[in-house]
Amino acid sequence: MIKVVEGELVEKLNEGQLDDLINKIDIGYILVLAKKDGKLWEGYIFIENGKIVGVYYTDNEMIEEYGNLEGIVELLNEDDKSIEIYKYNKDKINLMKWLYPEIFTVKIQEETEKETEEEENYLNIKLDIPLDKLVATNVQDFEKYLEDGKYIVINVYKKSPDGYENGYIIFKGKEPIGAAYECNLGVLLGETALKKLEKLISDEDSVIDVYEYNERKANIILELYPEMRLIKEEEVKEENKDLQEEQMPINEVSREELLKKLGIKEPDEDWVETILEEVFSPSEEELEELKEKLCKEIVERIKMMDGIEDVKPELKIKWENGRYYLFGDIHVKRKRILGIIKKDVDPSVVKFEIDKIIRKHLSKYTSRISINVD
Repeated sequence: MIKVVEGELVEKLNEGQLDDLINKIDIGYILVLAKKDGKLWEGYIFIENGKIVGVYYTDNEMIEEYGNLEGIVELLNEDDKSIEIYKYNKDKINLMKWLYPEIFTVKIQEETEKETEEEENYLNIKLDIPLDKLVATNVQDFEKYLEDGKYIVINVYKKSPDGYENGYIIFKGKEPIGAAYECNLGVLLGETALKKLEKLISDEDSVIDVYEYNERKANIILELYPEMRLIKEEEVKEENKDLQEEQMPINEVSREELLKKLGIKEPDEDWVETILEEVFSPSEEELEELKEKLCKEIVERIKMMDGIEDVKPELKIKWENGRYYLFGDIHVKRKRILGIIKKDVDPSVVKFEIDKIIRKHLSKYTSRISINVD
């Protein structure tokens, strides 16, 4: 009889669809307990990197089966059942593979990979989603920032030894209207990207940052990356109907010929970057407001450090090519008692605290700030 290595309990449920259950963990297993034919059945679905990699179920008497996912789906459809979701780390899933290789059949892995390849057609493009004002960083409950009529973008990302994952969801109110996902394989847009990001959001190792947006900026992004749009099926039908009614025949003139005839240049990557630069470039007033806010927080934070009497920031901020540039000096005056310095101050520690403050407000920036300790 198989002895499953116990994981960390994540959740207990009475009902659940298989796809929804799989999305709840990145590595681990789903245990289905059900009464059937007067017996207590146990079914295990093992998950790794969000995919099914192993299946095992038993009636605790005579039957033990491997690789039969349909058998566990039948248990999920039983009325008298319970569902438990457990989390593993890499070591535990590898231990199970070593102990019971028969559970982790090649057939399941190949079918899962085949389905994934069919669903995910990665684009070989450069994804550049400009971000606006940072509202919150490294949060889990980003939903509390979603308000009716308000535009919000969440940036979800995760780094690992195998590579990286990064993505964006544009919200209007509580409704996602656009999604983009990128990893080592390329870029996904729209519904396929949203599915990937939902798994990434549920991963405890992921970081979620929240940014303010507005309708104009959201529309610009969705025009530049139209495949990002998340449109309900009935909306698609209505749009197609309107488009058919409005379109006029163009006697088989190609796109290139039409653009040439109208004197319009084909949009390229430089054109896209120019549009983004114009839309997201902050005004002089916004740069000045940002500088004052940063200076205020720097003074408040650094003055709290032991051994520091006063802080005087002299900062300048510029915006070029989608990036903020900060340069200047931070003058730090150490505390003295009877003219004797009370305690040494490490400039690198001061710089670290200043960088934390800047990262709270800006995502793309270059800092050339000098720390002068007196």
